[in-house]
Amino acid sequence: LWLAACGLLAPFVHNNRLNAAQAQMSDQSSPEAASADSPAAEERSPLAPLSSGGVGGNSTASNVAQDDPEFEVEVAVDERESWGTKIDFLLSIIGFAVDLANVWRFPYLCYKYGGGAFLLPYFLMNIFQAVPLFYMELVLGQVNQHGPIRVWDICPLARGIGLAQNLMTYLVAFYYNVIIAWCFLFLFNSFSTTTLPWMKCDNAFNTEWCVTVEQYKNLTMQNRSAKYVLASEEFFERGVLAIHESVGLSNLGQPRLLLVICCMIVFTCLYFSLWKGVKTSGKVVYITATMPYILLSILLVNGARLPGASKGIKYFINPDLSKLNSIDPWIEAAIQVFYSTGAGFGVHLSYASYSRPKNNCYRDCLITAAANAAASFLAGFVVFSYLGYMSEITGKPVDQVTAEGPGLVFQVYPIAIGTLPVAPLWSILFFSLLITLGLDSAMGGMECLLTGVGDLIEKPLRRYKNVREIFTVCVIVFAFFMSIFLCTQGGMYIWNLLNNFSAGLSIIVVAFSQAIAVSWFYGLDQFCKDIKDNLGFSPGIFWRLCWKFISPVFILVIIVFNIVILMDSSSFLYFYKYTEYHPELFANRTEGNNYFYFYPTGGKLIGWGICAIQLGMIPALAVYAIVSYKSLAKAITPIRDHRLVDSGHVTRYTIRHWLSLGPMDTFPLDLIHRAWSKRRHGNKSNANASEAEDGDGNHKASESYPMTGSSKVVDEDG
Repeated sequence: LWLAACGLLAPFVHNNRLNAAQAQMSDQSSPEAASADSPAAEERSPLAPLSSGGVGGNSTASNVAQDDPEFEVEVAVDERESWGTKIDFLLSIIGFAVDLANVWRFPYLCYKYGGGAFLLPYFLMNIFQAVPLFYMELVLGQVNQHGPIRVWDICPLARGIGLAQNLMTYLVAFYYNVIIAWCFLFLFNSFSTTTLPWMKCDNAFNTEWCVTVEQYKNLTMQNRSAKYVLASEEFFERGVLAIHESVGLSNLGQPRLLLVICCMIVFTCLYFSLWKGVKTSGKVVYITATMPYILLSILLVNGARLPGASKGIKYFINPDLSKLNSIDPWIEAAIQVFYSTGAGFGVHLSYASYSRPKNNCYRDCLITAAANAAASFLAGFVVFSYLGYMSEITGKPVDQVTAEGPGLVFQVYPIAIGTLPVAPLWSILFFSLLITLGLDSAMGGMECLLTGVGDLIEKPLRRYKNVREIFTVCVIVFAFFMSIFLCTQGGMYIWNLLNNFSAGLSIIVVAFSQAIAVSWFYGLDQFCKDIKDNLGFSPGIFWRLCWKFISPVFILVIIVFNIVILMDSSSFLYFYKYTEYHPELFANRTEGNNYFYFYPTGGKLIGWGICAIQLGMIPALAVYAIVSYKSLAKAITPIRDHRLVDSGHVTRYTIRHWLSLGPMDTFPLDLIHRAWSKRRHGNKSNANASEAEDGDGNHKASESYPMTGSSKVVDEDG
């Protein structure tokens, strides 16, 4: 409700500023103010006229404004914090893009869908879907110099997108930071001079079916390992989570003190990384964004030397093209690259809003995409080298020791590390890797909210000191208290629910809406011109086609499949699968060792409600914009051009606006434009020549000059 209120007030906050600027301009237009020596003239310097170029200008509207003084509008240039250096910004977007999913999801998908064959849909989805939307988001933030809410001053109809992004990133913060807390707990347990705690079965929470690695290998050789469970699996579910002490959402149990302390550490780190804005977070990423590559390289060198490593890597890269015959790997690839780059969350937009308008964000986009793909491949080799080793020491095939998500990094991988010489050292390195991967992504999510809402409250509260610090404290503390629910004995049920619904269908619909709002409502004519005015070059035809057609179509297909999954009552969205048998929760063991907690109707309603609230903001704010402005034209026109709409000049009501692929200044549009102009000029010249001759074929010299002048105008205007 608080975020929605901020969004509803945004148009009035902006209009008040614009009216104040126009009033000041009117005062300065008097003869006294026009004097160069007058104080008013000196005060006018912070104001810049709205032109066809520059930040977020509108070409058609601005040309009219330049031709007619009545429409001249001047807006104040806000002072905005910026990154200390360009490398600060680059490392920040790389740090957000490269997160835990690169380690625990991409390698598993490669194994599941044909190994190296999965790289084909992965690269195609990257090229045609993820990278174009990523590029769009960087440009949108950098050119307009606003966060995810105020940036939609370019199209008030779409302001709900920014609110949905802010709410989504905040909901993700509730459970994502709990993952980092698990990593801290494992890290602290790694400082052991003896055996790592997840390598033994003498803990109070262990059951009679717990076995060590050596015992499990012997049981596997005797075909008796089916009902037994490795010590690491019990350590995570029973030792860390204590999920066996909660029957479900109806009885979450008490908070786990150690988890709460670890959560407090995570949120404390986040606060001191964010409290001063990008000036501080831009320095933290020098560690959190670069350390994962160093640690992955160290772990890979060690993993490649282990027995069985080649077997695991073979499973990872061995191509099986038959797996690509179904739609599943293509959908999974589309979803993976979508979440991996982070497009649609509004984080990259927020980060880019602190860049200089002339920064080459196109280069940063390509570097980040390459770094993200490299991290995924490197993590795949690391993970599967250790899984091959795990297969060797347990006697089980690689496909039976492979897992996805938290099960991979908190159950399978730790026990593989625990069998190595100097196991605590490798454990410390691995969980430090996970912490650095998680922290910079968590920082990005929080910064999105701080920037989005901060743009609205910073000006009214500027007279107060330490506004940013106090606002950051409020956001961090509230998120911490919400995360305590996930630190209870039944917290994993809530974690799974939030993981399935807070950024599932929501992020896909938000990204689709963002692509449509920019490429169709704002228009590629203006968007491409913004890029050229600020970056110095115009985007190619590939980017324009992706923005307007290809990427939205790809996302729309994913949305349809997600809705189908959402409507399936047996979908994975509606249950939590335990990794082992808990006698406290189940009376008898099942033959397949599959144990589930199915969410009750109340749990499903919570999940649907989380999704509906986020998605509902988009149409709700769109309707509100139309009603508040009493005009659809104003709702889809940048606020800076509303006076032009009042005069009847509505560029959004032209066919060209909706069908255009942007200015005709890139191949092959420039060739088409030249050919069309040449043909038109030739036809016009022939017509002029015919009119300039009398009945005897003599030229009418007196009429030839006006036509020549007209031809010149056609040449200039194209």
